Amino acid sequence: MKISTEFKVGITVLISSVILILGIIWGKEFRLKTNKYNIQIVFEQVGGLVPGDPVTVNGVREGKVLEVGWRDRDVLCTIELNDHIQLFEDATFSVISSELLAGMKIEIFPGRSTRHINLSQQPFQGSYGGRIVDVGLIIGDLAGDMSRLSFRIDTTVTLINNILKSGRMQSDLQASLANIHAMTNEFKKLPADFRKITEEIAETTARLNQFIDNNSASMDSTISVLAQLSSRLDSMSVSMNHIITGIENQEGSLGKMIYDTTLYYNLNKTLKSIDSLSVQIKEKGLDIDIF
Repeated sequence: MKISTEFKVGITVLISSVILILGIIWGKEFRLKTNKYNIQIVFEQVGGLVPGDPVTVNGVREGKVLEVGWRDRDVLCTIELNDHIQLFEDATFSVISSELLAGMKIEIFPGRSTRHINLSQQPFQGSYGGRIVDVGLIIGDLAGDMSRLSFRIDTTVTLINNILKSGRMQSDLQASLANIHAMTNEFKKLPADFRKITEEIAETTARLNQFIDNNSASMDSTISVLAQLSSRLDSMSVSMNHIITGIENQEGSLGKMIYDTTLYYNLNKTLKSIDSLSVQIKEKGLDIDIF
């Protein structure tokens, strides 16, 4: 039986189509049976992450990005993971570059804790790891800073060269070194002075101790006399307080004399009478009839 050319071409096209479809399925990691679960993650920024970008776990592709939206001022990403991936409480989520010049991905570190992550606490907080382009921008800013720093260094070197050429700096340095040398010599004398002061303090302390030892009996007697005098003063203070309290309470003759108004008026009247009698004696003389 002779096979026609058309049949051969048809078989070739069919086989090529099957191979192409299988290649696409393998490249996109499609599965005839899908066992996956979704996770929501919040990022401050995602650097151009789009749906369909890969999700890797410790560098191994295990899912993809399904949605990229907003949650207030942050970015909310919904990802899809294969169900055999187990995440724990200390798992981390980062957005990083997937290629050298373009493309982003979400990198997951599953964690080393013994307790599984609680999926009911979604969305989880993620971090932005940056892009290669961001590193280039940072290097550009750093280059600008280095250029400005180089200009300042050149200006400083020029200023130092001008000072050195004038010769003033050398004389100033010599003067400073001479002052430092003089200060060093003065400091060298200090230990001897300190020893002298220490010896004088020790000698004074010894004399004071000797004086106390020689006059301990007299000092004890003096202290005893002072204690007795203090006791007497305390007793006199109590007595004076008692007398003053009695006077304030109008007790005794002195209290009555001070606070009794009748005695005051009587004394005042008597003084007036004596004063009148004195005036009368001065004017008329003293007329005494003895017999």
